[in-house]
Amino acid sequence: MKAILQQVVCLILLLLYGTLANAEPVVKAVRLTGPITLDGKLSEPFWKDENAVMEFLQREPDEGAQATERTVVDVGFDDEAIYIGARMYDSQPNLIEARLVRKDVQITSDRFTFYVDPYLDKRTGYYFAVNAAGTVYDGTLSNDSWDDDSWDGVWQGAAHIDEKGWTVEMRIPYSQLRFQEKPETVWGVNFKRMIARKNENDFLVYTPKNESGFVSRFARLEGIEKIKPQRRIEITPYVTGKAEFTHPSPGDPLNDGSGTDPGMGADMKFGLGTNLNLDATVNPDFGQVEVDPAVVNLGDVETFFDEKRPFFIEGAGIFNFGRGGATNYWGFNWSDPLLFYSRRIGRAPQGSVPDSNFQEVPSGTSILGAAKLTGKIAGSMNIGTLHAFTAKESALYSSGNEINEAEVEPSTYSQVTRGLKEFDQGKQGLGFITTVGARMFDDDRL
Repeated sequence: MKAILQQVVCLILLLLYGTLANAEPVVKAVRLTGPITLDGKLSEPFWKDENAVMEFLQREPDEGAQATERTVVDVGFDDEAIYIGARMYDSQPNLIEARLVRKDVQITSDRFTFYVDPYLDKRTGYYFAVNAAGTVYDGTLSNDSWDDDSWDGVWQGAAHIDEKGWTVEMRIPYSQLRFQEKPETVWGVNFKRMIARKNENDFLVYTPKNESGFVSRFARLEGIEKIKPQRRIEITPYVTGKAEFTHPSPGDPLNDGSGTDPGMGADMKFGLGTNLNLDATVNPDFGQVEVDPAVVNLGDVETFFDEKRPFFIEGAGIFNFGRGGATNYWGFNWSDPLLFYSRRIGRAPQGSVPDSNFQEVPSGTSILGAAKLTGKIAGSMNIGTLHAFTAKESALYSSGNEINEAEVEPSTYSQVTRGLKEFDQGKQGLGFITTVGARMFDDDRL
């Protein structure tokens, strides 16, 4: 009888342990009691809160072990933003690796990352990071395990190194996050600390190396109350002026050595309700976008470049098509089907010019206007639609004194519409995509 009782007690303890081990961790957010100066020093009394998060576990190198250095994280909020304060204790602060680089440039350095899933759909979210030198990183999360650093949010982050280690402060406005207004605001969150010299990655909630899924494992962020998604209206007009003075080829009737090119346009962003975002642009200027690398294409397949233009980056992840869930590897070693390639909008003219001695061909196709609607409706339906119009482009050519004109790119309407319905808390989904490329040819040569 005694042996049976012992077995029953052991079974109950094992079941209780399993329940506790699989329990979803909870992080508490506290409303700010005063202003926060974003200098990275954690000098405000608020950061001494008793609800701080301190239980971090290693994923690398010793999976599941306690972190070798202590980390303490506080979460605060007010009516406009969420605040993160993190203290990274270090037994050897002189060995902290702090390298200052450009935004989003990956480099070996001590770093702290805040992950957030504002929809609590366990599939999507954002990440915000600061390294020990103050370099900031941000991006989006999708499909439970994917991340994309092409998104650039407007937020603040600062770091400071002292005799105890180093510290981080973040301020992320609600205007940068998409979430639904509810009586009880609950988000998914996670934190990560990288200790560069030890090749150590510590998480509040980590994904075992033999398992998958990331966003679906996040802890619950509770305590945020009486906040509303901020109204998002941004209008950015611009005026540009370009001039060039060169030494033309002798006898070139198309180029006298000088030229001017004025331009004007505007970019607009509107929040529609709490879940949809409308982006629009008229004659956009991408002069500040990073130049593509030089490529010599000796094959018969089009060269594909990464999208870096701000208008096309916003919400671009929703147009991805053909990926299964986080644990679906049916396409392992197969590329995703590319049914929509945004770099063809505004591309260099593809038509040729008749044989001639001198030619003047536009370097790109003008985007007359474009609009894009992205977001989530009814809590589980992801939608995105993009429409763009580009102008007809013509080239000038001459073989003597006569100057002729030839169409090298037709005016074009491009459209893509994407929908994805989630089921079972995002574990399954059913989606569709439609695309249109309508070109209005005026020249039979094309």
